[in-house]
Amino acid sequence: MARLVIAVDPATGISPTTLARTWEDDDEAAALGTASLHRPGPGTFWPGPAELVWVPLAVNLASTLLYDLIRRLVTKQRPPVDVTELELVETVSGDDRVVVIRLRRSRR
Repeated sequence: MARLVIAVDPATGISPTTLARTWEDDDEAAALGTASLHRPGPGTFWPGPAELVWVPLAVNLASTLLYDLIRRLVTKQRPPVDVTELELVETVSGDDRVVVIRLRRSRR
């Protein structure tokens, strides 16, 4: 079974705890798997303490559908913001799909 690992940049204005709760309260998201919080070991993902949202996925979900779902959940909980300000970056590590949610950075 694949696992979705979501890392949330604090600058987005939403905590991993809030995202996990929002995931569980959303029928579409909850049907994909149960969200839980995990704290990785120091220095394994981010410098300093960070919590990750883990969701075991029973089905393979297309990246665009997953992005749309995560964007909807994040924008539901954070202060009004232009959705284009959120950037979701995905990578795969073994059976894990890792998605990082951060604010879009301007390129100069």
